[in-house]
Parts: sequence; C-alpha cells; structure tokens
Amino acid sequence: MIKLFATAFRPVIMQQRCFQRQFQYNFAKISKKDQERMDKKQEKQNLGLSKTIDFTSYQSKFDQYAQKFQEALKKLQVGKLTPEMLDRVSIQAYGEKLPLSSLAQASQKSQGVLILNVFDESTLMDVMKALENSDLNLQVKKQDKQIVCQLAQGNTKESRIMAVNNLKKLMEDAKQNLRQIRHECIDDLKPYKKVTSEDTMRQAEKQIQDLFEKQTQSLDSLYKSKEKELLNN
Repeated sequence: MIKLFATAFRPVIMQQRCFQRQFQYNFAKISKKDQERMDKKQEKQNLGLSKTIDFTSYQSKFDQYAQKFQEALKKLQVGKLTPEMLDRVSIQAYGEKLPLSSLAQASQKSQGVLILNVFDESTLMDVMKALENSDLNLQVKKQDKQIVCQLAQGNTKESRIMAVNNLKKLMEDAKQNLRQIRHECIDDLKPYKKVTSEDTMRQAEKQIQDLFEKQTQSLDSLYKSKEKELLNN
C-alpha cells in the first residue's frame, strides 16, 4: 500500500523538485544582475562621475589658451620695442635658464629704445648676450651699469617680414598646444568608459574635437588679421 502511494505521488514530487531548482536558478540569476548593477553603481560613486559629462572645464582650457595667444599677439609690433616684448627672452645665469624679468628691469626710453637696469652686475654680460641672440633683432650696448637696447631696424620691409616670421612661429606653437589640450581632454574621458555607453563616449570625443576645431578657426582668424596689420603697418 505504501509502495503504491509513493508511486502515485512520484510525478508530483518530481515536479516540485524541478520547480524548486528552477526557482533557485532564477533567483541566482536575478541576484547576479542585481549585484552587477550595485557594483557598477558603487564604481561610479567611487569615481565621482555622473552619466552627464561636464564640458565646462574642457571649454575653459581652450579659452584660457586662446587668451594667452591674444596677449602674445599684442606684443608683436613693427618699429616698436616695449618691455613686454622681452618677456620671451631667457638668460643662462646661476647655472640655469631664467626669465629676463628675474635679472633686470626694463623701462621705456622712447618708442624703439629700452633701458635695462640689471639687479646683479655679474650677470650683465649674460643678459646682453641673450638679448643679442634673441629673435628680436636688437642692437645692444652697455652704458655704465645699464643696458641700452633698440631695434636694429625701424619700420622697414625687412622688419615687417621678420615680424611675420615670428607670428608664424607663434601660430605653429599655438596649434601644437591646442592639439595637446585636445589630447589631455580626451584622456580625461577614460574613466567614463566604465560607467557610460560607447555611443556616449563617441559623442563626448566628438564634442571635444568640435571645441578644438572651433578654437583653431578662431586662432586662424586672429593670425590672418595680425599678419595683415604687420604687413601694412
């Protein structure tokens, strides 16, 4: 009788066991997905990232460099010599390269003439040598404990061509710096790969490329305007 009873209920027992195994499998599957979501959420919190990428800082990097470029353009003049034009001159002194402003103070004597007061007389010859070898095409002479420097050429065709050549070099450096900024911005996106989709990443990189191209066009426009100014001065 007992054997007959067990035989009769065997299909029911088997069905219950199958249901139990299926339930355990589904529960484990759901738990695994939940755990993955939790891990991803925690990882995002640890990185301090959100799904929305803020491009304000990237825009700021490009804008800050554009401002520096504009300031450098103002210093490019034909037939004029100003203290600011000496900012790019560096001097080998005390065993290292130093900016001229740390070794001497320049003051305007006339439109094309500057007087330099050297802080330490032992560096006077080093300062003179750096000025003579600079790309400013200067005439330099010692006057007591001071240095007098002036443009070797006034507002001539040769001086204008030289100024344009300096402008071209400035533009080449600017484009290289913009490419470096673009590279740094794209590198900054790498942590987002763990918390956002591939489409979002492609769109983000495209936006950075757009910022780069827009700023490059802006600098090109400034360059052409300055070139025209120098040649027609």
